[in-house]
Amino acid sequence: MNQIQIPFGMRDIILEDCTKKSALRNRIEKVFDRYGYQEIITPSIEFYQTYQNAFGTINEQDMYKFFDQDGQILSLRMDMTVPIARVCASKFNKVEPPYRFRYCSNVYKVRQMFDGHMSEVSDCGVELIGLDCFHDIEVILCALDTMETLGVSDYTLEIGNSDYFKIACRDIGLSEAQQVDLAQLIDNKSLVDLKAYLDQLGLNDKQKSFFQSLPILGGDVSILDQALEVSFNEDLRKVVLDLKDLYQKCEALGVGEHIQFDLGKVPHLDYYTGIIFEGFVKDVGHSVLSGGRYDKLLKKFGRDLPACGFSVKLDYLLDVVKAPKKEVVTIYYPEAKQMEALKLAQTLRKEKNVVMKVWTKEDVEVVA
Repeated sequence: MNQIQIPFGMRDIILEDCTKKSALRNRIEKVFDRYGYQEIITPSIEFYQTYQNAFGTINEQDMYKFFDQDGQILSLRMDMTVPIARVCASKFNKVEPPYRFRYCSNVYKVRQMFDGHMSEVSDCGVELIGLDCFHDIEVILCALDTMETLGVSDYTLEIGNSDYFKIACRDIGLSEAQQVDLAQLIDNKSLVDLKAYLDQLGLNDKQKSFFQSLPILGGDVSILDQALEVSFNEDLRKVVLDLKDLYQKCEALGVGEHIQFDLGKVPHLDYYTGIIFEGFVKDVGHSVLSGGRYDKLLKKFGRDLPACGFSVKLDYLLDVVKAPKKEVVTIYYPEAKQMEALKLAQTLRKEKNVVMKVWTKEDVEVVA
């Protein structure tokens, strides 16, 4: 049976879905081109150590690993940001930033059964490297234009800031292990378990109220006023005010209607350093676009540069987008007139897509 089956988490993409995927990629890449991003292609295989260096702590079970002829551990790439950071350190160390890179490549991550994700997906994304958070608005605009070009009628970009959680933890003096546990409870929106955990930490009322509010601080721009109320120091308030400023810029540029906020976004604590965001479309149960700021990653590869980017998961969109219509003509012909039909097809294919079919009638006929 293994000869006709594929591994768990993989998927055959055939016929109309291939057409959809190619059309999506073309539309997205045109957006990236308009923003001045240039294509970069990296190998599908990286050294496992490259990812280990980038993430610090990494779950090996999430990666497809194997060995090369020298016994070194290799991995199928699990994202494109880390390989691009590696390229910046090795190929662009004498080139003045900023860099604007775009890519569309398959990435691989071992998924748990029934979690709704695929183990191989096509990532189309951009990385803006060498510019600080003042330029986040450029990346946000590019993400919104990308969502617009998908051809779906209802989409939302949810924005948070990873520093909002980390600043509070630092102020209180929580250990790294406590931060990880707390982040998991907030991310899962486990309100009862969250309260029980906070009770063990000996926090004051303002601190406890802050963390209890995080799972429910999501919605339109008005949620930022609630976030200001529970922010218990000036650094936290600055994060919220910066998000307000970002929204005002989006409003001035005419894209505010698609913006939502979620201050409870706390994943990848050792990766993101500022804004984080996800794009959602109707009838897809999880995000189809994700990204954020990661100012510390490139330093691990020898280039201390700020960076921000995002990627779109093409495969998650195939069920909600329509295939573009193709104009195809069919040439029906008897076997005795194959050459006549082939010459006719040569002429027509200069302007049209042509399919040839044998039939039992005596004449050659073109059907649109």
